[in-house]
Amino acid sequence: MPMPKICRRGRGAAVAASLTVALCLTALAGCVSPGRAQDVVPPRVAVDARPNGIAVRARDGAVFVTDDRGSAVLWSAHGAAYARYAAIPAVAGEPGGLSQLAFAGPDDLLVERFGFGRSGALVDVPAVGRPVVLTGTDPVRRRLGLAVIGPGRVLSSWFVKIGNQPERGGVSLVTYDPATHAATERVLIDGMAKPVGLAVRDGTVYVSDQSSGTIVRASLDALLAAPQPATAGPGYARVDGPDLLAVDGDGALYTKCNAHGFCRIAPDGTATVLADDFQDARGVAIDRTRRRLYVVDRARQGGTSYVRSFALPAGTD
Repeated sequence: MPMPKICRRGRGAAVAASLTVALCLTALAGCVSPGRAQDVVPPRVAVDARPNGIAVRARDGAVFVTDDRGSAVLWSAHGAAYARYAAIPAVAGEPGGLSQLAFAGPDDLLVERFGFGRSGALVDVPAVGRPVVLTGTDPVRRRLGLAVIGPGRVLSSWFVKIGNQPERGGVSLVTYDPATHAATERVLIDGMAKPVGLAVRDGTVYVSDQSSGTIVRASLDALLAAPQPATAGPGYARVDGPDLLAVDGDGALYTKCNAHGFCRIAPDGTATVLADDFQDARGVAIDRTRRRLYVVDRARQGGTSYVRSFALPAGTD
C-alpha cells in the first residue's frame, strides 16, 4: 500500500562549513552544564572502541555508546572518559556488531545487535542485573536504528540480505514485556533498501535509507493504524550516505553526509554540511537539557575513534 500521508544504568582539521543554520558548531571546551558547574565537556574525546550508536541519559547527561569490538556498552558520566558499562551477549563465531541504543526508561537501556543475518536482536540492559535478549523477534533482520515510542514499544529499522540478492529493509514495531522479555514484531514500513537511521518527534517517524540516499517521514499514528505495511515513498530529502539520526524540536535532522561530512537536514529537506572533518560519522544524540549534540566519529582504518561534542545555540530544542 502507499506510504501514509507525509506529515511529523548507573553504568568529538576543519571548522564548521556554515554559521547560518540552527546548529552552532561551537566546541564545548570551556562551556559549563547548568547545575553541574564542575563539569567541562571536551569537544573531542578518544574512545578505545569501535563505537557506533550513542544515547544521552536525560536525568544527568551521562553518555552511552555501543562498542562493536568488545560487544559492550561504554559510558561516560561527565563526557570526558569512557568505561565499560555492560557486556552484551555475543554469539560464538560471529563478529561483534552493535547498532543504536536508546533509553526505554529513566535508567534502562535497549541495545540493538546487528546479527549479520543470523542473530539480529534487541537486548534489554537494566539498571540492575544482566542484559537479556528479547525473544520473539526475527533474527534474520540486521538491526540498525532504534526509537522508543512508549512503555514496552519501540521502532526498529532493519534490512535483510540473502546471497547476491538486493538488500530489502523496513521498520518494525516491537512490543515487549519488560518482565518476561517476550516480544512480538510487526512490520510498519516495507520496500526500503538499507534503512539505518530512525528518529521520532511529535508524532512523525523519520527514516534514513543509506543505499538510496534518501530520508522519508510519515505519521506514526497512520503507520500504527494501517492494516498492512506501508511502502516507503521517494523521500523528502536526499543525502549522500546518511547514517543514524537525531531530530530536534523543530523537526531538523542530524546525520552523516558524504564520506567525511555531518549534516543538518531542515524540515523542508534542505541539507547543509555542518562539518566535513569526520573520519566516519555514525551515531548522533541530542542532550536538550544541557544543550549539547554528541556525534560518534569512528576511525576507518585502525585509527582513533572519538565522541565529539558541540553546543546547541539558544532557540534550538
